Amino acid sequence: MKQRIEVKDLNQLTVLQKDNLRNLWSPARYDLVIAYVCADVEKEIYNEVEFTIGRVKIKPTGSTTLFDLRAIEGYHKLFPASPDAEGELPPEDPIVFEKTECLPLLSVGQMIEIMQKLNFSRYHFYILAGTGTSGCEVGNFNSILKTSILRDGYDKRELCDVLWEMIVSLL
Repeated sequence: MKQRIEVKDLNQLTVLQKDNLRNLWSPARYDLVIAYVCADVEKEIYNEVEFTIGRVKIKPTGSTTLFDLRAIEGYHKLFPASPDAEGELPPEDPIVFEKTECLPLLSVGQMIEIMQKLNFSRYHFYILAGTGTSGCEVGNFNSILKTSILRDGYDKRELCDVLWEMIVSLL
């Protein structure tokens, strides 16, 4: 099962769609992002580089800074460095970007979170999971099945917790 969107998905977006995506996205530690890193200043060549976020800081002005980004492919593969006298490569420098300079490689969970922010408007979206003692619903839909799974007495929980409980019961 595909777990997240890919760079090719982001490349299909218009500039306005990319800006709207950045506005809806709430960056967090360990999120995967794409940033554009200058490879050649004179020719204005930029490489798409996939990073994980180390820290996020939101300033009182509302601007968001992403700190300690680490390249998935390894910094030295992207920007070769010369080894020192003992043959050791210098440590990777932490990389910092503003949220406005990155695009998220959204996971399924992050996409559901964005849909919740938008109240699932304009779309029929519904997930229902139940274990017999606990259940979770995401979205809005009325059905007899929903009523039976989430009947009185069921413990309403987070989708992740219900899915995990289902998996554990199968182990």
